[in-house]
Amino acid sequence: MQKVLSTDLWTEIRERACASKSRKAAIAYVTRDLVGFREGDTLVVNASAHAIKNAETHAPLLQRLHRKGVQLYDCPYLHAKTLLLDDVAIISSGNMSLNSETRMVEAALITDHRSVVAGVASLIEQLKKKSSQLDDRQIGQLCKIKVIRRSGWNGTRPEGHKPTITELGNRTWIVGVHDLEDDPKPEEQRLINHAKRSLREQLGAADDDVNWIKWGTRGRFPQECQPGDLLIQIWRSSKAKRPREVLNAVPVLLKQRTKRWTRFYFAEPSGRSPGITWGQFQRLLREISYSRPVKAGSVQLVDPEIADTISRKWNSAARA
Repeated sequence: MQKVLSTDLWTEIRERACASKSRKAAIAYVTRDLVGFREGDTLVVNASAHAIKNAETHAPLLQRLHRKGVQLYDCPYLHAKTLLLDDVAIISSGNMSLNSETRMVEAALITDHRSVVAGVASLIEQLKKKSSQLDDRQIGQLCKIKVIRRSGWNGTRPEGHKPTITELGNRTWIVGVHDLEDDPKPEEQRLINHAKRSLREQLGAADDDVNWIKWGTRGRFPQECQPGDLLIQIWRSSKAKRPREVLNAVPVLLKQRTKRWTRFYFAEPSGRSPGITWGQFQRLLREISYSRPVKAGSVQLVDPEIADTISRKWNSAARA
């Protein structure tokens, strides 16, 4: 499992933390317990006098957590925001605060990939060893520091409301696609031009660097595939039965829907092996023991572990 969280970041963290046996974290600034720490849990935090004075970390909250039995460590130079919930790691932009929960646009990677989980676990353990464990006396001293409260960034409150981030894609699809025989109709071409212009401004890419595929509106793929999902495309000409090539996974940048069709926009694949032959792709699938039949017109949602394996073996398959 591996995905990106934004709008629902702290909701998912709380739910996972509640179901976990252990909670370990290194979060720079904390003013609210958005995780639900319990006795025996670990929290490394920036509890410097400067952080307490500027209300970046809340000393009374540390006192409450300490009385619960949470092991607290002060790391004055900490800026990381990482959590370990049993065998799930979260690497985030969010401090543990009301602003992060309600006002800021945050982003986090949540994963159970072993190498990432091991890395986060190692980071937290090393931070513990290099930090000072807080006791009753030290926390009591922190609670005596006069707090100078500020509002917003640099003493000013940002205007307006934070933007709503829709569901972010994190899945991989194998899709069979072919060249279209007819050019887009004028109204469709206007929408295509608008989408390309928008992506060109965002990415600084030329029109030729952005491509698209057109789909219907029914079925799992057009309904569930979201920006951020990866597409492995099996390409063939409209009159050919055998695919011409298979293109390396690229992320969907934009999804455009009307009542009749759905378009997915993406950048052209790059790297050493942007595409491999149909035969090379079939051999790759056999090598990793992929059990589902893949044909020219396939539409398949790929298991995350299988998708990672395909990505790792792609360049070697191109050389085979």
